[in-house]
Amino acid sequence: MLAEALHYARARLAGQTNPHGHLTELVGIWARQRRQRNAWAGHLARARVLCLAAAESTPAAARRTALIYGAGLLNDVPLEQLSALFGRVVLADMAFLPATVRLAKSLGNVELACADLTNALERPPTLDELAARIPAPATDLRLGLRDLDFAYSANLLSQLPLHALDALRKHHPGTPREDLAAYGASLVRAHLAGLNNLPCVVCLVTDTLERGYADGQLRYEKDLLFGEHPKMAGENWVWRLAPRGEAHPDLDVEHLVFGAPDAHPSHTEPAFNGVGNG
Repeated sequence: MLAEALHYARARLAGQTNPHGHLTELVGIWARQRRQRNAWAGHLARARVLCLAAAESTPAAARRTALIYGAGLLNDVPLEQLSALFGRVVLADMAFLPATVRLAKSLGNVELACADLTNALERPPTLDELAARIPAPATDLRLGLRDLDFAYSANLLSQLPLHALDALRKHHPGTPREDLAAYGASLVRAHLAGLNNLPCVVCLVTDTLERGYADGQLRYEKDLLFGEHPKMAGENWVWRLAPRGEAHPDLDVEHLVFGAPDAHPSHTEPAFNGVGNG
């Protein structure tokens, strides 16, 4: 806990704010990754490999700007390689720890952008909009960049609705669960639509399902994308998120992850099937 408090304090002293809890969450992820580095290693390596392969598929003559959504701690981002491939790399997130800031400065062509990719944290929908099932609009994910040649949504899709739903609950306590779920699903669809609208190569990595096991027996399963499934070709694997004792005293918790080197919808049968291929 002391190390977490120091990381949080250093980030605040460096100018980071925490209006929606993103900095607190980032420090918590940093601490969990330290504790579970072995359990997380396979997942993070696979995400980095997929991202780099997608980035390298871009034409060599058109590698101006790469944009990373949910850059966070860079655990699943091959930043040094992307920096060497592209003229500029932009890291977009709601908070950054000092180590990320230092690395970005050392590389010379990496910029940080604090961005709410839902456009919903400061202005949640009204109760009337929720009741009418008015969906969250697709957001312009170019972030003002006109020379974008590669984008990577890094383990972000399932997380985007969570802070927006927290903001919604604060504005409208007692909102019916079905309204919250419908809004969460619309935020997932909006991000996928925003990725599809990008005029460049787009890589997507997202967790899709959470499963809890006790002695090898499935105890629960939770859909992390509110029933929305990416309609694109890709691959599935298991992220051993929280071995027994980390998140629950009696359960091993794992996430199923889907990765696509091209996040534009596929005209063929998508590889996403809700199960891990290990």
